[in-house]
Amino acid sequence: MDEPTLYGLLEQARSYVDEGKSLHAIQVYNQLISAAPGLTEPWVELFKIYCHLQRFDSAEKLLLESLDYVPEKKEITFLLGILHLQTHDDHRALTYFRQLQENETVLDTEFQSRVHFNLGLVYVQMHRWGLAEHHVRKARALNPEFPKIDEALAEILLRRGHIREVIEILQAALSKDPYSWMGHYLLGIAFSRTRQWRNAYEEFVVATDMDPNEPRSWQKCGECLIALRELDQAEHYLRKALELNPKFTDAVVNYGFLYLERGDRVQAGELFDKVLAIEPSHIGAKEGKRIVLQKVKNPSL
Repeated sequence: MDEPTLYGLLEQARSYVDEGKSLHAIQVYNQLISAAPGLTEPWVELFKIYCHLQRFDSAEKLLLESLDYVPEKKEITFLLGILHLQTHDDHRALTYFRQLQENETVLDTEFQSRVHFNLGLVYVQMHRWGLAEHHVRKARALNPEFPKIDEALAEILLRRGHIREVIEILQAALSKDPYSWMGHYLLGIAFSRTRQWRNAYEEFVVATDMDPNEPRSWQKCGECLIALRELDQAEHYLRKALELNPKFTDAVVNYGFLYLERGDRVQAGELFDKVLAIEPSHIGAKEGKRIVLQKVKNPSL
């Protein structure tokens, strides 16, 4: 099969993908692989179709087979790591990313940053926050323009309690890209951790403006306003959060604290009990229930 015919078939397969005709695309990609197994694109693009269809076993089998044919194996090894990252097989993901890391002196800077970033994501899934921070910082040092790298590092640092650095990183990042929903949301979280409720509220308001269909921002606005004792406005935000997600337990708990602030411990207790029946370990609901019981025993509190 000559080169123009190969690339004509490749474009046809891509057109099928764009049209949502996955089975037609799979057929053409398999035809291409049989005709030109050394061509990397058909293997990679067919892999992405299998992942989209959640046929992860087929995706892995395809990539392992491709290693016998494609001359450039680093991208295939990287995709094997990504596959196992997506399926939460953390140890196998680490195996492939570490293979690349061991040979990173022959990788370009951009590829090295991708490897370290994804190593960081694996360690996030494993809740190994120190190693996650190390690799995300490495990716950031290699490529400061790596997409959303500041938000990723900030999220890890929040887990580690490094709030001051989170605020510094996100304020600098948002000065360059003020349209990052995640940046504003995480900065709001950082401000709330230091009880800077007004600053936190302002960041969450920006987040609600940027994505009005995301209930977390509305819930956090309500939480801040309860802390500021602006209860009627807080209720507006919590009602919106529950309108978007009626099963949002954090918003239900906030409603419980709202009722506590208004002196209605019966209604508050019912809401805390409702959440605890679903999530027995919910920290906010457990604390709310403790306060309710304390007030029952000593109404003067």
